[in-house]
Amino acid sequence: MIEVRFQRGLHLPELGLWLDPWDAKPWSFVSHAHADHFARHESVLCTETTATLIRERFNLSENRIEALPFQAPIVRDGFRIKLLPAGHICGSAMLHVTRTKDNASLLYTGDFKTRRGRTTEAVNFLTADTLILETTFGLPIYEFPNQLEVEASILRFVHDAFADGETPVLVGYPLGKAQEALALLTDHAIPTLLHPSVAAMTRACRKAGFEMLPEPMEFEGHAPAGHVIIIPPNAIRSKLMRGLKAKRTATAHRLGAPAGCKIPLPCRRRHPAFRSCRPPRLNGMHHSGPA
Repeated sequence: MIEVRFQRGLHLPELGLWLDPWDAKPWSFVSHAHADHFARHESVLCTETTATLIRERFNLSENRIEALPFQAPIVRDGFRIKLLPAGHICGSAMLHVTRTKDNASLLYTGDFKTRRGRTTEAVNFLTADTLILETTFGLPIYEFPNQLEVEASILRFVHDAFADGETPVLVGYPLGKAQEALALLTDHAIPTLLHPSVAAMTRACRKAGFEMLPEPMEFEGHAPAGHVIIIPPNAIRSKLMRGLKAKRTATAHRLGAPAGCKIPLPCRRRHPAFRSCRPPRLNGMHHSGPA
């Protein structure tokens, strides 16, 4: 078995590689470009798309990033390393490691999603002796609706707002949910304005090759009739939004959840098994549905 240690993050001591640690390290795998998985490491191992996103989002210099294509193995210090699509957001990856002398293997998932997104690569698993899952919503108490139901609910929300003379506002993370919503609206020919932070991440995704996303149109405080606005959660009460009077707002992690759908967000603190196996620092992470 490949040795794994936990020291404010996962560490593979034989390889000297860290896996999504909270603090800056000499060499770390960064599974995707969300802020809760990034620190300013001396050297970063990630996918080519994640490299583009963290350069744009965190201004990390190119000489500190080692970007690998998916499924293209490298050998380092007696270990074969391969990155696999995780399906979480564009560029997100799982790490598969094999020790060459005895073929002992390990798979670290990071955040992953088995449902195919509109703006993500399809998840692809490999077998391994040791499996480390990031299971934010792994407990059976979580039951999310079918993706088609969610999309239908979003479109229904948008058209209901239009019919009532209101501007629909969708709230989601600037990287991940925002692009999924934008791709859906674009496929249905619904013009969409983006908060500047969402627009910046959308440009970065396009730069990384996700050209199914349209060139972003930034929201500047006014929305013509028939337009949707996508904003991040921290912009709901911002000065930019105050001038928009007739609006109807929905958050991405709740929209589309039918009656009977179970999304009890605070329950992880109450679940005894979860408390026993996860350090307190992790208990407050990821308070939203799958990206």
